[in-house]
Amino acid sequence: MTTSRLEYEPERAARFCQQCGAETSRTCPQCSVPIRGDYESVRSVTHNLRIPPKHCHNCGKAFPWTAAKLAAAKEYAAEVDGLDESEKAWLQSAIEDLATDGPRTELAAGRFKRLMGKAGEAVGSGLYKIALDIATDAAKKMIIG
Repeated sequence: MTTSRLEYEPERAARFCQQCGAETSRTCPQCSVPIRGDYESVRSVTHNLRIPPKHCHNCGKAFPWTAAKLAAAKEYAAEVDGLDESEKAWLQSAIEDLATDGPRTELAAGRFKRLMGKAGEAVGSGLYKIALDIATDAAKKMIIG
């Protein structure tokens, strides 16, 4: 995120991300709707967006930064040594479900915790960090406790 106030301060926008070097986006690549940032409500309360949204508010598709993290987490899960193939598939599915608040979020959080425990410390921090980064707040609470 280069600025959450693009409409108000376009001069603060950067063309490329300073962390990863990717070209920054102003609109959803799927539906072309502008990505929301800070806004003021009818009651003159300012809402500050500090973290880029994970999904488009208009079409629901994952933004490129979310999709890239999901892909990396799934790839990581496919290489976990302590799990059999069906468990790796469950872990990959759980990772997808952690990124959205839906009917499968609680199942995904429980499955993720159990499979990460079975995989052990070897897989530990890398996959765990990526998964928590893409997880919704509700999913994080279920995983962390």
